[in-house]
Amino acid sequence: MAQRKYFYKELDYGSQSVYNPLSVILNGSYDIIQLDEKPREIFNLPYKDGFKNVFKNLSNPFGVIKKTGWKDFVSNEVLPITLTKKGAQWWPNYQLHLIGGGMTYRATAEWYEAKGFAEPKLFSMATMAAYHLLNEAVENGSFSGCNADPVADIYIFDIGGIILFSYDNVCRFFSEDLNLSDWSLQPSFTFNPVRLHNNGQYFSIKWKLPFSEKFHFFYYFGMNGLGGLSYKFNDSSYISIGGGMRAKNLETVDKNYFKNTIKMTWNAGIFYDINNSLMTSLFFSGLTSYKVNLNIYPGMLKIGNFSPGLWMVLQDRGKLLFGITTTWLPGAGAGL
Repeated sequence: MAQRKYFYKELDYGSQSVYNPLSVILNGSYDIIQLDEKPREIFNLPYKDGFKNVFKNLSNPFGVIKKTGWKDFVSNEVLPITLTKKGAQWWPNYQLHLIGGGMTYRATAEWYEAKGFAEPKLFSMATMAAYHLLNEAVENGSFSGCNADPVADIYIFDIGGIILFSYDNVCRFFSEDLNLSDWSLQPSFTFNPVRLHNNGQYFSIKWKLPFSEKFHFFYYFGMNGLGGLSYKFNDSSYISIGGGMRAKNLETVDKNYFKNTIKMTWNAGIFYDINNSLMTSLFFSGLTSYKVNLNIYPGMLKIGNFSPGLWMVLQDRGKLLFGITTTWLPGAGAGL
């Protein structure tokens, strides 16, 4: 029996047109390389060390929690109790792993079903397992020792998100009442050396204000958090503007147990979407590596019957990166 589609609507334009399992992995698994300090040469990362330590911690979750401390684990990773910057690791867990990860599971299952796969939910679960475990390995890097972060991420929030978004009423609320959508970037490779650029997993929410038919509260989140307003036009297109903060670098809280917090910087963006499929986004930020980031998705510009996606990044000292994308494969980029 076909499941109702809440998040993947098979649109051939905008961010919906470039959504697929490979883009999920490149955007989600390598989210952390958006930080200024992180290298983008993804084929040179210490995957062996990362996976080894992640699986070691996942194989003995209670032992890891006991060593790092149950109180710290619950208050910092699980329950929204600690509100300090150094102890609020629960915030991205709820935002990105539970809600974002759960929505991604359902959207990917809908994608597999639309492409004719016999067991779309199983394929989506397999994709989620690959994407989440790779994400944890990349974040762990070469660290060896107790790391409670993957325990909370995988066992509580990632699995919890899959369970939560298996219910139609939950999906209906997030899809229809909040307009939750995947507005991730367009991952592309630059060469000599090979680097992954313009990647990042992002989500948007547009909640209609009770006193207006046109204006919505707007929230955009991923490695950032932007709040603002959306204005709905009569043709189901929206202009959204938001401002807030984004992650810039990691700050070590406890090097023995791989506890980190995030150094923040300012961020602002303007967005244009049609039917919740993002057509264009423009960001300004305090990042050194991505001061300005423009994304134009397929369907916005056309060359005959061909409609590519385009992106541009302005880096420190005026260095420019740009690239072109298509609906199925990662894009290709170059620098000036």
